Amino acid sequence: MFNFSKALFFISFFVSCLAFAQGGDLLIQQYSRGPGLGNSYSKWSLYGGAEINRINTDLSTTSPTITLGGLVHVEYRFSKTVGLLSGVNYTPISYTYTLSDSLGKDRLKYISIPLFLRVHPTKKVSLSMGAQYNHFQKGEKIVSWEDTKMSAHYEEGIFSNSFGFIVQAGYHFWQQFYGYVNYRWVKKTSPLVQKQTNNTKGVQLGLTYTFWNSFKRQ
Repeated sequence: MFNFSKALFFISFFVSCLAFAQGGDLLIQQYSRGPGLGNSYSKWSLYGGAEINRINTDLSTTSPTITLGGLVHVEYRFSKTVGLLSGVNYTPISYTYTLSDSLGKDRLKYISIPLFLRVHPTKKVSLSMGAQYNHFQKGEKIVSWEDTKMSAHYEEGIFSNSFGFIVQAGYHFWQQFYGYVNYRWVKKTSPLVQKQTNNTKGVQLGLTYTFWNSFKRQ
């Protein structure tokens, strides 16, 4: 079942940090002053990159496999240290499980839309947290035994759209590169008679390149 207490915590945190960021931005606009006077930062940044996913279900019978995804994100900074991030992610999820006399594998594909609050405590380090909407595209089941493989697409309604949460820690290097690690989890109720689950959790490693930005002097 979806955890409303966690959702309320993230929303409250986001709103409070947003209010703080707007206050700092007003100081910059009104007085052209702020922390780190004389430094520059990018008000808008557009970047894209790749993600390595190791995401599993909440079932004890499944084991995650590695998949490769991609993303395009845009970040807007309210101040030098706080920004809001959104964009589009392509997130494939794959895991294996044992059947009676064979090996099964599910391959699921999602298009995700994140909404993160990103904090930059230093010039190199960034911390992010927020929610993500996952739009299910399609799912495939592959059954292997001996030298034979058979695949079939899942019927509509077994896997569905969902909401999840992500926390991220990252490091900026060589000016335009950003490497990070995510921990993500998704909770969504599935029918009790259904063997498959929409609940997933796991780790993502990512590397992005900044294609465009706009600089603002404090």
